[in-house]
Amino acid sequence: MARHEVRVIGYGGQGVITLSKMIAYAAVLDKKEAVQTEAYGPASRGGSCWAEVVVDDENTIDYPRAILPKYYIILSQAGADRYGKKFCNKPDVTSIIDPLTVKKFRVRKGKKYEIPAQQIATEEFKYPVIANIILLGAFMEITKLISKEAAIETIKKFVPEKALEINMTAFERGIKLAKEAMAAENN
Repeated sequence: MARHEVRVIGYGGQGVITLSKMIAYAAVLDKKEAVQTEAYGPASRGGSCWAEVVVDDENTIDYPRAILPKYYIILSQAGADRYGKKFCNKPDVTSIIDPLTVKKFRVRKGKKYEIPAQQIATEEFKYPVIANIILLGAFMEITKLISKEAAIETIKKFVPEKALEINMTAFERGIKLAKEAMAAENN
């Protein structure tokens, strides 16, 4: 199947919209079709929000919204409660959650990876804003939907030059976290 759908769910201020835009931008750099859509509540910070990315590596995208996402990045308990049981509990669905903000999320079918991006961004890097860069690295490694080269070029486009070094370190940390999470799943 050439069409891949991603839904990123959280609340304003977590980088949900920016993360979705980075995934779409990287997909375009990889010479794929990509469309990004978003929605957020009346309060941009702290209000609930979601974003979707549709990527197609063979065809023109004829409908810009996700119909049955294969990939979920869930950064809020409200998002987990709303989408978890109904949509993420399918054999072909992969969910990436942040265990700091999603305490209760069970998947019986499909795959679930816990990436503590917010905690690492805050405690190790001292910059909570780079959690979405950690998640970009983890997403890239887990899904293989975008290439590392495209992700790096995307970071260079989205991040100010003065913050590039720490963001590249955060990106690599996300890749490492993803490898650890995948290895734990296979044991």
